[in-house]
Amino acid sequence: MRTLVALNGSPVRGGSVDRMLQALLAGAEAAGGRTVHLRCDELDVRPCVACGPEPADGYCVFHDGMDAVYAALEAAHAVAVGSPVWFDGVSSQLKLVIDRCNCVTPLVRLPHGGEACVPRWQRTRRGVFVTACSADHRHDFAERMVRGWMKWTGAKWEETLAWVHADNAVGSVTPDLLDRARAIGARLIESPPLES
Repeated sequence: MRTLVALNGSPVRGGSVDRMLQALLAGAEAAGGRTVHLRCDELDVRPCVACGPEPADGYCVFHDGMDAVYAALEAAHAVAVGSPVWFDGVSSQLKLVIDRCNCVTPLVRLPHGGEACVPRWQRTRRGVFVTACSADHRHDFAERMVRGWMKWTGAKWEETLAWVHADNAVGSVTPDLLDRARAIGARLIESPPLES
């Protein structure tokens, strides 16, 4: 069964990012897919320490909440990343997870000398970014970070669903964006894997 993995970087339950991700997951399930919803603020994640080439036999020298993230991403058919915009970037909770994914494409020593970054799996996943920000702020810097993370973890960014709003109300995302989120979730499950 095809699986959509959602990394939820919003610590606000019922907020706009949370509601859009929930709609996206519902669309994926309605299309016959399986979903995994990982809330970054519920994960016990240590910061990356940039330990260098080949730090461990597994993914990382640390074994914490990231073990579930690595397993989910490896098995994913598609990924959705959600975050509010904080200081032009993603939330601190999501940033911890992003940084710890460095070892999904680790720096390894090559047999005949030198080093290279070698991905652990093929880049066949489709990816979307879900965000919310004030009308007075930008989301393109946060999107750029997420797109870089997707490339590093074997996904290809396809679109961003952004709720850019003038209000300060929690969860004020409009019904049309929730409908669009459901359609995106269905499309991610129904689309074939990308050619690597």
